[in-house]
Amino acid sequence: MECWYPKRRGREAGLLPLLLALLVCVGSSAEGADSLYDVAKISVDITAQDAVAARDMGMAEAQKRAVKTVIERLTPLSVQSQVPELSDDDVEGMVNGVSIRKEQNSTTRYIATLDVSVSQQALKQFLQDQGIPYSEERTTPISVLPIVIAADGVKSEGEEGWWQAWEDLDLSHSMTPATVLRPRRDLDVATVRAVLAGDAQALATMQGDYGYGPLVVAVGESANGTFITRLAGADSVGAINFERSDTIGDDAKAAARDAAVTAFAIIENRWKVNQSGEAPATAVNYAPGTEPVPGTAGEGTPPAEVPRNVLAQVQFSGLKDWQDIRGRLMNVAGIQALEVNSLSARAASITFDYAGSLGRLQKELDQNGFVFGESEGNFVLRSR
Repeated sequence: MECWYPKRRGREAGLLPLLLALLVCVGSSAEGADSLYDVAKISVDITAQDAVAARDMGMAEAQKRAVKTVIERLTPLSVQSQVPELSDDDVEGMVNGVSIRKEQNSTTRYIATLDVSVSQQALKQFLQDQGIPYSEERTTPISVLPIVIAADGVKSEGEEGWWQAWEDLDLSHSMTPATVLRPRRDLDVATVRAVLAGDAQALATMQGDYGYGPLVVAVGESANGTFITRLAGADSVGAINFERSDTIGDDAKAAARDAAVTAFAIIENRWKVNQSGEAPATAVNYAPGTEPVPGTAGEGTPPAEVPRNVLAQVQFSGLKDWQDIRGRLMNVAGIQALEVNSLSARAASITFDYAGSLGRLQKELDQNGFVFGESEGNFVLRSR
Protein backbone atom coordinates (compact mmCIF):
# COMPACT_ATOMS: atom_id res chain seq x y z
CA MET A 1 0.00 0.00 0.00
CA GLU A 2 1.08 3.56 -0.70
CA CYS A 3 0.00 6.22 1.80
CA TRP A 4 -0.48 9.83 0.79
CA TYR A 5 -0.86 12.88 2.97
CA PRO A 6 -3.49 14.99 1.19
CA LYS A 7 -2.76 18.64 0.60
CA ARG A 8 -3.63 20.85 3.60
CA ARG A 9 -4.43 24.53 3.64
CA GLY A 10 -4.35 27.31 6.17
CA ARG A 11 -3.97 26.69 9.89
CA GLU A 12 -4.73 22.99 9.66
CA ALA A 13 -1.27 22.51 8.16
CA GLY A 14 0.23 23.44 11.51
CA LEU A 15 -2.47 22.06 13.81
CA LEU A 16 -2.83 18.57 12.38
CA PRO A 17 0.52 17.56 10.89
CA LEU A 18 0.88 14.30 12.74
CA LEU A 19 -2.64 12.93 12.83
CA LEU A 20 -2.70 9.56 11.13
CA ALA A 21 -6.41 9.97 10.52
CA LEU A 22 -5.55 12.36 7.70
CA LEU A 23 -3.68 9.68 5.81
CA VAL A 24 -5.33 8.63 2.59
CA CYS A 25 -4.01 5.22 1.60
CA VAL A 26 -4.43 3.93 -1.91
CA GLY A 27 -3.10 0.81 -3.59
CA SER A 28 -0.25 1.25 -6.04
CA SER A 29 -1.28 1.00 -9.66
CA ALA A 30 0.77 0.36 -12.76
CA GLU A 31 -0.99 3.23 -14.48
CA GLY A 32 0.29 5.88 -12.09
CA ALA A 33 3.60 4.34 -11.05
CA ASP A 34 5.66 6.01 -13.77
CA SER A 35 3.69 9.21 -14.28
CA LEU A 36 5.61 12.28 -15.38
CA TYR A 37 3.73 14.13 -12.66
CA ASP A 38 5.08 12.05 -9.78
CA VAL A 39 8.45 12.87 -8.23
CA ALA A 40 10.10 10.26 -6.04
CA LYS A 41 13.02 10.11 -3.61
CA ILE A 42 13.09 13.76 -2.54
CA SER A 43 15.39 14.08 0.47
CA VAL A 44 14.83 16.85 3.02
CA ASP A 45 16.72 17.73 6.20
CA ILE A 46 15.18 20.66 8.06
CA THR A 47 15.88 22.16 11.48
CA ALA A 48 13.41 24.58 13.05
CA GLN A 49 12.20 25.79 16.45
CA ASP A 50 10.18 22.64 17.04
CA ALA A 51 9.28 19.31 15.47
CA VAL A 52 6.00 20.51 13.98
CA ALA A 53 7.61 23.50 12.25
CA ALA A 54 10.50 21.39 10.97
CA ARG A 55 8.14 18.83 9.49
CA ASP A 56 5.91 21.44 7.85
CA MET A 57 8.94 23.18 6.37
CA GLY A 58 10.29 19.87 5.08
CA MET A 59 6.97 19.02 3.44
CA ALA A 60 6.78 22.49 1.86
CA GLU A 61 10.33 22.24 0.51
CA ALA A 62 9.68 18.81 -1.01
CA GLN A 63 6.51 20.04 -2.71
CA LYS A 64 8.22 23.07 -4.21
CA ARG A 65 11.11 20.98 -5.49
CA ALA A 66 8.68 18.46 -6.97
CA VAL A 67 6.73 21.09 -8.91
CA LYS A 68 9.97 22.58 -10.19
CA THR A 69 11.22 19.12 -11.22
CA VAL A 70 8.08 18.36 -13.23
CA ILE A 71 8.25 21.75 -14.96
CA GLU A 72 11.88 21.07 -15.91
CA ARG A 73 10.89 17.61 -17.19
CA LEU A 74 8.21 18.91 -19.49
CA THR A 75 9.80 22.09 -20.83
CA PRO A 76 12.74 22.59 -23.19
CA LEU A 77 15.94 23.82 -21.57
CA SER A 78 15.86 26.91 -23.78
CA VAL A 79 12.63 28.25 -22.19
CA GLN A 80 13.12 27.29 -18.55
CA SER A 81 14.51 30.72 -17.71
CA GLN A 82 11.10 32.14 -18.69
CA VAL A 83 9.28 30.23 -15.95
CA PRO A 84 8.42 32.72 -13.18
CA GLU A 85 9.30 32.16 -9.54
CA LEU A 86 6.71 29.96 -7.90
CA SER A 87 4.83 31.35 -4.91
CA ASP A 88 3.68 29.20 -2.00
CA ASP A 89 0.13 29.49 -3.32
CA ASP A 90 1.28 28.35 -6.79
CA VAL A 91 2.90 25.26 -5.31
CA GLU A 92 -0.03 24.49 -3.04
CA GLY A 93 -2.41 24.59 -5.98
CA MET A 94 -0.30 22.17 -8.00
CA VAL A 95 0.27 19.42 -5.42
CA ASN A 96 -2.09 16.50 -4.87
CA GLY A 97 -0.31 14.82 -1.95
CA VAL A 98 2.90 13.61 -0.34
CA SER A 99 3.98 10.01 0.33
CA ILE A 100 6.57 9.17 2.99
CA ARG A 101 9.27 6.63 2.16
CA LYS A 102 11.10 7.13 5.42
CA GLU A 103 11.38 9.83 8.06
CA GLN A 104 13.09 10.66 11.34
CA ASN A 105 12.05 13.25 13.90
CA SER A 106 13.68 14.98 16.82
CA THR A 107 12.49 17.92 18.87
CA THR A 108 13.81 20.38 16.26
CA ARG A 109 14.82 18.37 13.19
CA TYR A 110 12.97 16.56 10.38
CA ILE A 111 14.80 14.17 8.01
CA ALA A 112 12.81 12.35 5.37
CA THR A 113 12.66 10.86 1.89
CA LEU A 114 9.38 11.79 0.23
CA ASP A 115 7.41 11.21 -2.97
CA VAL A 116 5.18 14.02 -4.25
CA SER A 117 2.19 13.77 -6.60
CA VAL A 118 1.78 16.88 -8.75
CA SER A 119 -1.57 17.78 -10.32
CA GLN A 120 -1.34 17.27 -14.06
CA GLN A 121 -4.25 19.60 -14.78
CA ALA A 122 -3.05 22.42 -12.52
CA LEU A 123 0.55 22.34 -13.70
CA LYS A 124 -0.36 22.26 -17.39
CA GLN A 125 -2.77 25.16 -16.83
CA PHE A 126 0.05 27.12 -15.15
CA LEU A 127 2.36 26.57 -18.13
CA GLN A 128 -0.36 27.49 -20.59
CA ASP A 129 -1.16 30.69 -18.67
CA GLN A 130 2.52 31.65 -18.82
CA GLY A 131 2.84 30.79 -22.51
CA ILE A 132 5.55 28.21 -21.77
CA PRO A 133 5.75 25.37 -24.35
CA TYR A 134 5.86 21.84 -22.98
CA SER A 135 5.73 18.24 -24.15
CA GLU A 136 4.67 14.98 -22.53
CA GLU A 137 6.27 12.79 -25.18
CA ARG A 138 8.58 10.25 -23.55
CA THR A 139 11.20 8.05 -25.08
CA THR A 140 11.63 4.30 -24.78
CA PRO A 141 13.38 3.15 -21.58
CA ILE A 142 17.15 2.94 -21.41
CA SER A 143 19.63 1.27 -19.05
CA VAL A 144 22.44 3.03 -17.18
CA LEU A 145 25.45 1.11 -15.94
CA PRO A 146 27.32 3.15 -13.28
CA ILE A 147 30.82 1.77 -12.77
CA VAL A 148 34.13 2.63 -11.19
CA ILE A 149 37.40 1.59 -12.81
CA ALA A 150 39.73 0.41 -10.06
CA ALA A 151 43.19 -1.12 -9.99
CA ASP A 152 41.69 -4.57 -9.57
CA GLY A 153 39.07 -4.20 -12.31
CA VAL A 154 35.56 -2.84 -12.78
CA LYS A 155 33.35 -2.22 -9.74
CA SER A 156 29.86 -0.84 -9.33
CA GLU A 157 30.74 1.20 -6.29
CA GLY A 158 33.59 3.17 -4.77
CA GLU A 159 34.15 5.35 -1.71
CA GLU A 160 32.25 8.20 -3.38
CA GLY A 161 29.06 6.14 -3.63
CA TRP A 162 28.79 6.44 -7.42
CA TRP A 163 26.31 3.59 -7.98
CA GLN A 164 24.19 4.69 -5.03
CA ALA A 165 24.13 8.25 -6.41
CA TRP A 166 22.41 6.92 -9.54
CA GLU A 167 20.14 4.58 -7.58
CA ASP A 168 18.92 7.54 -5.51
CA LEU A 169 17.78 9.45 -8.62
CA ASP A 170 14.14 9.35 -9.67
CA LEU A 171 14.68 7.81 -13.10
CA SER A 172 11.42 5.93 -13.65
CA HIS A 173 9.26 9.07 -13.85
CA SER A 174 11.54 11.02 -16.20
CA MET A 175 11.15 11.87 -19.88
CA THR A 176 13.82 9.22 -20.46
CA PRO A 177 12.87 6.35 -18.13
CA ALA A 178 15.99 4.52 -17.02
CA THR A 179 16.96 1.42 -15.07
CA VAL A 180 20.17 1.35 -13.05
CA LEU A 181 22.18 -1.85 -13.56
CA ARG A 182 25.10 -3.46 -11.78
CA PRO A 183 28.09 -4.74 -13.78
CA ARG A 184 28.38 -8.44 -14.50
CA ARG A 185 31.26 -10.21 -12.82
CA ASP A 186 32.91 -10.94 -16.16
CA LEU A 187 32.97 -7.29 -17.30
CA ASP A 188 36.61 -6.36 -17.88
CA VAL A 189 38.38 -3.03 -18.06
CA ALA A 190 39.43 -3.53 -21.70
CA THR A 191 35.81 -3.77 -22.83
CA VAL A 192 34.85 -0.66 -20.88
CA ARG A 193 37.76 1.32 -22.28
CA ALA A 194 36.83 0.20 -25.80
CA VAL A 195 33.27 1.48 -25.30
CA LEU A 196 34.62 4.77 -23.95
CA ALA A 197 36.78 5.06 -27.07
CA GLY A 198 33.73 4.64 -29.32
CA ASP A 199 34.18 0.98 -30.32
CA ALA A 200 30.80 -0.01 -31.77
CA GLN A 201 31.51 -3.75 -31.57
CA ALA A 202 32.43 -3.53 -27.88
CA LEU A 203 29.20 -1.63 -27.22
CA ALA A 204 27.15 -4.20 -29.15
CA THR A 205 28.69 -6.96 -27.04
CA MET A 206 27.84 -5.15 -23.81
CA GLN A 207 24.31 -4.44 -24.99
CA GLY A 208 23.89 -8.13 -25.69
CA ASP A 209 25.06 -8.96 -22.18
CA TYR A 210 22.63 -6.49 -20.61
CA GLY A 211 19.53 -6.99 -22.74
CA TYR A 212 20.18 -5.39 -26.16
CA GLY A 213 18.43 -2.11 -25.36
CA PRO A 214 20.00 1.37 -25.28
CA LEU A 215 22.84 1.20 -22.75
CA VAL A 216 24.77 4.11 -21.26
CA VAL A 217 27.99 3.29 -19.41
CA ALA A 218 28.51 5.89 -16.67
CA VAL A 219 32.05 5.95 -15.32
CA GLY A 220 32.80 7.93 -12.19
CA GLU A 221 36.38 8.58 -11.08
CA SER A 222 37.97 10.89 -8.53
CA ALA A 223 41.48 12.18 -9.12
CA ASN A 224 43.48 15.15 -7.86
CA GLY A 225 40.55 16.81 -6.15
CA THR A 226 38.16 16.46 -9.08
CA PHE A 227 35.35 14.06 -9.89
CA ILE A 228 35.35 12.98 -13.53
CA THR A 229 32.14 11.75 -15.15
CA ARG A 230 32.19 9.91 -18.47
CA LEU A 231 29.14 8.69 -20.38
CA ALA A 232 29.52 6.39 -23.37
CA GLY A 233 27.38 3.99 -25.32
CA ALA A 234 23.91 4.77 -26.65
CA ASP A 235 20.82 6.40 -25.19
CA SER A 236 17.39 6.89 -26.76
CA VAL A 237 18.78 9.48 -29.21
CA GLY A 238 21.84 7.55 -30.37
CA ALA A 239 25.54 7.39 -29.63
CA ILE A 240 26.65 9.39 -26.62
CA ASN A 241 30.15 10.37 -25.50
CA PHE A 242 30.26 12.90 -22.69
CA GLU A 243 32.92 13.95 -20.20
CA ARG A 244 32.83 16.45 -17.36
CA SER A 245 35.09 17.35 -14.44
CA ASP A 246 33.86 18.86 -11.16
CA THR A 247 35.71 19.93 -8.02
CA ILE A 248 35.10 17.48 -5.20
CA GLY A 249 35.43 19.89 -2.27
CA ASP A 250 34.98 18.55 1.26
CA ASP A 251 32.30 15.96 0.47
CA ALA A 252 33.15 13.32 -2.14
CA LYS A 253 29.72 11.68 -1.91
CA ALA A 254 27.98 15.00 -2.50
CA ALA A 255 30.18 15.56 -5.56
CA ALA A 256 29.20 12.13 -6.89
CA ARG A 257 25.51 12.86 -6.31
CA ASP A 258 25.75 16.19 -8.11
CA ALA A 259 27.65 14.58 -10.98
CA ALA A 260 24.98 11.89 -11.39
CA VAL A 261 22.23 14.53 -11.44
CA THR A 262 24.07 16.53 -14.11
CA ALA A 263 24.84 13.46 -16.20
CA PHE A 264 21.24 12.29 -16.28
CA ALA A 265 20.06 15.82 -17.07
CA ILE A 266 22.29 15.68 -20.15
CA ILE A 267 20.67 12.40 -21.22
CA GLU A 268 17.15 13.67 -20.64
CA ASN A 269 17.78 16.97 -22.44
CA ARG A 270 19.21 15.17 -25.48
CA TRP A 271 15.84 13.47 -25.92
CA LYS A 272 13.86 16.67 -25.41
CA VAL A 273 15.96 18.57 -27.93
CA ASN A 274 15.79 15.71 -30.42
CA GLN A 275 12.01 15.26 -30.30
CA SER A 276 11.23 19.00 -30.31
CA GLY A 277 13.60 19.92 -33.15
CA GLU A 278 15.17 22.71 -31.13
CA ALA A 279 18.18 24.51 -32.50
CA PRO A 280 20.36 24.74 -29.34
CA ALA A 281 21.75 21.23 -29.75
CA THR A 282 23.00 21.94 -33.25
CA ALA A 283 24.13 25.55 -33.38
CA VAL A 284 24.94 28.72 -31.51
CA ASN A 285 21.93 30.96 -30.84
CA TYR A 286 22.51 34.63 -31.61
CA ALA A 287 20.69 37.76 -30.61
CA PRO A 288 18.47 39.12 -33.42
CA GLY A 289 20.45 40.93 -36.08
CA THR A 290 23.83 39.60 -34.97
CA GLU A 291 23.94 36.29 -36.83
CA PRO A 292 27.25 35.87 -38.71
CA VAL A 293 27.12 35.24 -42.42
CA PRO A 294 28.56 31.79 -43.30
CA GLY A 295 32.21 32.18 -44.13
CA THR A 296 32.56 35.39 -42.11
CA ALA A 297 32.39 34.13 -38.52
CA GLY A 298 32.58 36.87 -35.94
CA GLU A 299 31.25 39.69 -38.13
CA GLY A 300 28.39 41.80 -36.83
CA THR A 301 27.60 43.14 -33.39
CA PRO A 302 28.54 40.75 -30.57
CA PRO A 303 25.44 39.20 -29.01
CA ALA A 304 24.60 39.35 -25.35
CA GLU A 305 26.45 36.91 -23.10
CA VAL A 306 23.98 34.12 -22.38
CA PRO A 307 24.49 30.34 -22.10
CA ARG A 308 24.33 28.62 -25.48
CA ASN A 309 25.08 25.17 -26.87
CA VAL A 310 27.64 25.00 -29.67
CA LEU A 311 28.03 22.26 -32.24
CA ALA A 312 31.39 22.06 -34.01
CA GLN A 313 33.36 19.70 -36.21
CA VAL A 314 36.88 19.10 -34.90
CA GLN A 315 39.56 18.26 -37.45
CA PHE A 316 42.73 16.41 -36.40
CA SER A 317 45.54 14.31 -37.84
CA GLY A 318 45.18 11.19 -35.71
CA LEU A 319 44.31 9.72 -32.32
CA LYS A 320 47.16 11.43 -30.47
CA ASP A 321 46.23 14.81 -31.97
CA TRP A 322 42.57 14.27 -31.02
CA GLN A 323 43.46 13.37 -27.44
CA ASP A 324 45.60 16.50 -27.18
CA ILE A 325 42.83 18.70 -28.63
CA ARG A 326 40.18 17.26 -26.34
CA GLY A 327 42.36 17.72 -23.27
CA ARG A 328 43.07 21.35 -24.14
CA LEU A 329 39.43 22.10 -24.89
CA MET A 330 38.47 20.93 -21.40
CA ASN A 331 40.68 23.73 -20.01
CA VAL A 332 39.38 26.59 -22.18
CA ALA A 333 37.75 29.20 -19.95
CA GLY A 334 33.97 29.21 -20.28
CA ILE A 335 33.59 25.87 -22.06
CA GLN A 336 31.46 23.42 -20.07
CA ALA A 337 29.67 20.09 -20.57
CA LEU A 338 31.82 19.04 -23.52
CA GLU A 339 30.19 16.10 -25.30
CA VAL A 340 31.51 14.02 -28.19
CA ASN A 341 28.62 13.13 -30.51
CA SER A 342 30.60 11.07 -33.02
CA LEU A 343 34.22 10.20 -33.69
CA SER A 344 36.06 9.04 -36.83
CA ALA A 345 39.70 8.66 -37.82
CA ARG A 346 40.18 12.35 -38.71
CA ALA A 347 37.18 14.24 -37.32
CA ALA A 348 34.83 14.48 -34.35
CA SER A 349 31.48 16.14 -33.82
CA ILE A 350 31.31 17.87 -30.43
CA THR A 351 28.84 20.01 -28.51
CA PHE A 352 29.57 22.18 -25.51
CA ASP A 353 28.00 24.95 -23.43
CA TYR A 354 29.47 28.44 -23.65
CA ALA A 355 28.19 31.60 -21.92
CA GLY A 356 29.39 34.46 -24.10
CA SER A 357 29.55 35.95 -27.57
CA LEU A 358 31.04 34.29 -30.61
CA GLY A 359 33.86 36.83 -30.65
CA ARG A 360 34.77 36.05 -27.08
CA LEU A 361 34.72 32.32 -27.78
CA GLN A 362 37.01 32.76 -30.79
CA LYS A 363 39.41 34.83 -28.66
CA GLU A 364 39.54 32.21 -25.91
CA LEU A 365 40.14 29.42 -28.42
CA ASP A 366 42.82 31.44 -30.22
CA GLN A 367 44.67 31.99 -26.94
CA ASN A 368 44.65 28.22 -26.43
CA GLY A 369 46.11 27.44 -29.86
CA PHE A 370 42.90 26.80 -31.84
CA VAL A 371 41.43 28.10 -35.07
CA PHE A 372 37.62 28.40 -34.93
CA GLY A 373 35.60 29.42 -37.97
CA GLU A 374 32.86 28.39 -40.37
CA SER A 375 32.79 26.20 -43.45
CA GLU A 376 29.63 25.59 -45.48
CA GLY A 377 27.48 26.84 -42.62
CA ASN A 378 29.12 24.64 -39.97
CA PHE A 379 31.54 25.57 -37.21
CA VAL A 380 34.97 23.98 -37.64
CA LEU A 381 37.72 23.78 -35.02
CA ARG A 382 41.35 22.64 -35.40
CA SER A 383 44.76 23.23 -33.85
CA ARG A 384 46.69 26.20 -35.15
